[in-house]
Amino acid sequence: MTPPTETVEGYVIDVGCIRQNARDDLLAKARQHESSCALMGHCVESGYGIVTEDDRVTVLDSEATPRVVDVIEDSDTTVGIRLRVERVERDGSMETTAVEEVSEGERDVPVEEENPT
Repeated sequence: MTPPTETVEGYVIDVGCIRQNARDDLLAKARQHESSCALMGHCVESGYGIVTEDDRVTVLDSEATPRVVDVIEDSDTTVGIRLRVERVERDGSMETTAVEEVSEGERDVPVEEENPT
């Protein structure tokens, strides 16, 4: 049986900034989150989350951090970096398997949960 997977697409924001902002303001803050903040040492150490256009927050596993950092460092976008994250369930938790930047012209991919048998 193939483990469940999901695709999450939205704005990347570090967990430190997630904690500092009111929940009602989080989507707006994520849209304006600067890459320079996301790459600060304490922000990298805090890990990352994705805030979707429908205002859902997904905190990524710690294994995602180096992948997210690589994408942010390689990006020409300095404010409001949008990522698409692929995740798979392993041992009862979701683990990140791929991270890529979503270019300006791409549409949001609906969050998918697959349970193939």
